[in-house]
Amino acid sequence: MSELISVIVPVFRTERYIERCLKSILAQTYKDIEIIVVDDGTDDKAGEIADKFSETEPKIKVIHKQNGGLSSARNKGIEEASGTLISFVDSDDFIAPDFLEVLYSNLTDSGADLAKVNYEEVTFDEPQERKANGETKVYSGPEVEKAFLDLNIDSACDILYKRSLIGDSRFPEGKTSEDIPFNFEIFRKAGKFVNIPIVKYFYYHNPESISNGPFDKNMLNYIAFRKMIYDHYLKSDREDLTLKSESLYARALMGMTARMCLYGVRPEIDEKSQRIEFKKEFKEHKRAYYNDKDIPFSRKVLAVGVFNFYPVARLFRGVAK
Repeated sequence: MSELISVIVPVFRTERYIERCLKSILAQTYKDIEIIVVDDGTDDKAGEIADKFSETEPKIKVIHKQNGGLSSARNKGIEEASGTLISFVDSDDFIAPDFLEVLYSNLTDSGADLAKVNYEEVTFDEPQERKANGETKVYSGPEVEKAFLDLNIDSACDILYKRSLIGDSRFPEGKTSEDIPFNFEIFRKAGKFVNIPIVKYFYYHNPESISNGPFDKNMLNYIAFRKMIYDHYLKSDREDLTLKSESLYARALMGMTARMCLYGVRPEIDEKSQRIEFKKEFKEHKRAYYNDKDIPFSRKVLAVGVFNFYPVARLFRGVAK
């Protein structure tokens, strides 16, 4: 007997994409679902489009609320969810027809608390068939936390969660990169996790998304959350997790420096002082970064470039745009 999956869809300024998103969820081969659309005070027609869908699709429930951000919308969806399992799909993205079926079958077969597939950043509009990139693997006990770091899990949208595992955990409101601390808390509670390395979630490259464009102050949250996780393990007796979380922190510093270098900064950011601060911090943790075998050689070369030849690399800013 199947279980009810609550699919939570936050909506804000996605009138161009929400129809595609909802159609991809309604087309799921797994049928025991409810779709909770949370209109986060959008000022376009996305909320209206969702309302029209709900008039003919009983599986869709639309909630309208004042704008509070992505975390607030997801948290509202969790509160309204009736399912024993929860999935998150952003309204400018879309999913493969068997997205939920693959997640559910692997979760139940393995007895896991949560299951994950891969996502792919795309510019096309229809799901594409993808081959598995490796074998499905089940992690238990202490291996679950290690998998969270080793797989560099930074999204909540390619995961199916047991509602009981989420419990009172919520996304931090008023922050970006909110998926990282949420999953950090969840994976520390989970007893078993299954990873299915095949793309079933399609992250649409929306040029209007807050995650694209020049470096801004909100992106400092990503650095802060990576530092928070490193500080947590620094106090633990898990040397392997300490080293890996340190590497991810250094990787975040490098990635944001590269973004500044190639895409520029928002007016509220002092580029020079921010670059100096990142470089100083990276220097303290670069050993973990360069010794991490999971980081591609190309990323290590990029780190050398952006930290030691920033003015030269900055010349490529126009090309990157």
